Amino acid sequence: MTDYTYNDNDSAMPGLSQKFSSRIGDGSGHHEELFHNMVLLLAHACSEGSAADVGCGMGRTTQAIAPIMKEVVSLEPDVTRWEYTRDLVHAYSNVKVLNETTQGYISRHRGKQFDLVILGMVVQHLPTHVTKAVFNDILTLTKRSGIAVVSTTHALEEAKCFTYQHVAKGKPRPKTSEDEFNRYAADTSSQDKGLPVRRFSRSEFESIVPPDFEIVFWGQYSYCRPEYLDYFAWLDGVAPHELADVGNSQYLVLKRS
Repeated sequence: MTDYTYNDNDSAMPGLSQKFSSRIGDGSGHHEELFHNMVLLLAHACSEGSAADVGCGMGRTTQAIAPIMKEVVSLEPDVTRWEYTRDLVHAYSNVKVLNETTQGYISRHRGKQFDLVILGMVVQHLPTHVTKAVFNDILTLTKRSGIAVVSTTHALEEAKCFTYQHVAKGKPRPKTSEDEFNRYAADTSSQDKGLPVRRFSRSEFESIVPPDFEIVFWGQYSYCRPEYLDYFAWLDGVAPHELADVGNSQYLVLKRS
C-alpha cells in the first residue's frame, strides 16, 4: 500500500486521443495501435510464461494479455485505479492485481521474475531519480533472456522538457526546471497543475536503460492528426514539417542479458 495518487481525470483521455492517429499523414487508426500490437505479439511469444504489468492504470493491458499469458501480476500504487483494474479482470484466475509499487513487490517476493515485463506510459510522471530506480526494478523483475517493453512520451531533441499536464489555452507548453519538476512530481497530494510530464527525446529515454538490458527495438507511435499538426508544433516550438512524422509516444523492447 502507498499514498500515491494519480492526479488525472481518465474521462478526459478520449478527447485528447482524438487528436492523434496510429498512422503518419492520413489520420486513421487508434493512436496506440502500434504499441498495443507489439505488446500482444510479445505476450503470444511468452504465452506459456508469466508477465508483470507495472503501473497497470485502468487495466487495458492487463485485460488484453489476461487471456494469453499463463500468469499475470499487475501492480498499481493508486488505490482508485487498482480497484478498477482488480474488478475489471476479477474473472481471470491467472491474474493478480496488487496495490503496490515495484519496490514493495520485490521486497515481498524475493527472487520472483517474469518472462515479460510491461511498463506503459508511467516514467514520464515520476521524479528523475525514481525513473532510474524503476528501470532497475524492471531489470530485477525480468528473467535472464526475458523481455521488457517500456513506453513513454516522445519529443524531438530540441523540444524535450519538463512540463505539466495542464496547458493554458492560447499559451505555449509550460516548462520548468528538473529540480522543480522533481519536487512537484514527488508530492502527489499537491499537484495543482495536473500530472507532471517529462517530454523525453529518444536519446534521453535510451540513456536511462540499465546496461544489463539490450535494446532490441525502438518504435514510435501516436502521431498528430493532420488537422492538429500546427497546434502541436506550436506547443513544441518547432516547425510543423519537423513534427509530421514524429510520434508523440515511443517505446523500447529490451532483452535482459
